[in-house]
Amino acid sequence: MKAIAKLVKFIGTIVVIFFFVFPIYWLVMTAFKKSEEWFTWPPSFIPSNLTMGNFLGLEGGFFGSVTTSISTITPYLRNSIIVALLVALLSTTIASLAAYAISRFKWGGMGFVSWIISIRMLPPIASAIPLYVIFSRLHLINSWWALVLSHLIFTTPFSTWILITFFNDIPRELDEAAFVDGAGTWQSFRSIILPLSAPGLAAVSTLAFVQSWGEFMMALVLTTNDKAQTLPIYLGRFITGWRIAWGPLAAAGIVTMAPVIIFSFIMLRYLIRGLTFGAVKG
Repeated sequence: MKAIAKLVKFIGTIVVIFFFVFPIYWLVMTAFKKSEEWFTWPPSFIPSNLTMGNFLGLEGGFFGSVTTSISTITPYLRNSIIVALLVALLSTTIASLAAYAISRFKWGGMGFVSWIISIRMLPPIASAIPLYVIFSRLHLINSWWALVLSHLIFTTPFSTWILITFFNDIPRELDEAAFVDGAGTWQSFRSIILPLSAPGLAAVSTLAFVQSWGEFMMALVLTTNDKAQTLPIYLGRFITGWRIAWGPLAAAGIVTMAPVIIFSFIMLRYLIRGLTFGAVKG
């Protein structure tokens, strides 16, 4: 019976892994297919002739100007990186300050926390027009700051909620010991609370980065050209009214995934380090 249970568990694991890995495999294979293999039936799981044309803008010419090349994707990639990094940095900074105030000084109470979380219930599309009106009057339309500020509205509440839990788990005796030694509130927060909550900071910064990176609605409403438009808007251009440029779309998808994977691995390193950093010795 144990052997059968292990076999079933093994098969289930393989099925789950296949469910998550196969779309990535298909994306990579499509990115290296020539245009004549995009619509073949039955589909070719391995390209007969590998090509870099989808990355260099040499494939999909019959789609007009909808192609992938370094020169065309660079402005959108730059905008996405700048906006996502600013959102991750500002969201983590604001959330850590707010969470510390709520956790240590009970500022606002749980009613305030509930109000913060309720913002997550607001669909982004419901705030698109009001934000457009506000940013247009502030002359921020088609700028990085319009996207950064709009993304912060939805990333900061969730980040605050997560960090409150981390700060509550840190013993208050550490703060009191710091105060006895002459440290102020800010010094205690910077030197004790933040290092001990490193896993939480890494988690919320990663979530904020990923959410900002893949956001489409606000980028569509608040930007009009490649001066501030991000990669999700660029990817949407490969879906035309009569066909989809699968090869260039897959190539652009790989370029879009790469920074997220790199950022996640960087944060993973700090996550693991934060699990043991600043441990209290008995």
